[in-house]
Amino acid sequence: MSWIPPTHELLSPITADDGSQIEQLPLKPLYYAAQKDALARVGDDEDDQFFELAKLATGLSVKELDQLKRPDYVSIAQYVHEMSTRPASHFLESVDGAAADPDQVQLLQPLDVAGRSLTALTLEMPVLRATKAMKKLKTAKERAEFITAHCTGLMIPDLDRLTVPDWNQLQVRIDDFLNKPADFFRSATSK
Repeated sequence: MSWIPPTHELLSPITADDGSQIEQLPLKPLYYAAQKDALARVGDDEDDQFFELAKLATGLSVKELDQLKRPDYVSIAQYVHEMSTRPASHFLESVDGAAADPDQVQLLQPLDVAGRSLTALTLEMPVLRATKAMKKLKTAKERAEFITAHCTGLMIPDLDRLTVPDWNQLQVRIDDFLNKPADFFRSATSK
């Protein structure tokens, strides 16, 4: 069973740009590239960031979003916050139960790569050569994308189509690969 984004029932209906009434909002997952672009457009103001991400999560126009009553907006902002900060496992636990092998990452949404639809990614520990190359890159974002592509076997453009929770899930495990000693992995697999 796969994860299905929630629908938010509005406390107060709003008027769509086409004049129809909107009473519920089917929320959408946030995708890595779209979130990255949205945050780059608005800068560092947290309110502007949440508003821009709320547009992505709801599909509403600025005019439609501006009509929301504050409690509805707070609910959407909470969803955006969870989508932006939680790993995919947070959303999948309610669907699939217990977590499995941390190196076999179940994706929140399927990822189309080279004509195949992937529902999971198998992570490989990075070789030292890759971490040396990663450290030569200029920005933290470039380094994260490079090492994520290396550990997943994906191309960097493929990463853009990951949901943000999938990206977050990968970063947790890749951080383990980069910073934990060998004994950490021995004890994790011997349980």
